Amino acid sequence: MIDLRNLDSSSPAEEERFFVEFESMLANDDGAEAERHLREGRAIYISDPRYPGRAVREHPDGRRELMRLEVASGQLVVERAL
Repeated sequence: MIDLRNLDSSSPAEEERFFVEFESMLANDDGAEAERHLREGRAIYISDPRYPGRAVREHPDGRRELMRLEVASGQLVVERAL
C-alpha cells in the first residue's frame, strides 16, 4: 500500500518502489474508485489528452469542467464548462 506521508523522507530505493507500485496501480485502474466517488456525490478529477496541461472535473450529475492551475495561488480554477 502506498503511503504518501512517507514519500518526502524515503530513500531513493523506497521512492523507486513507490513509483513502480503507483504506475502499476494507474495501469490497472478499473475505474471502480472513481465510480464510487461519483455515486457518493463527490466530483472526480481526470486527465484528458484533448486538454494537455489541464484537468477535467466531472460532477456526479454529469457536468464537466475544464480546470487549470492558477500558479500564483496554487488553486485549481474553472477555465470553462465542457
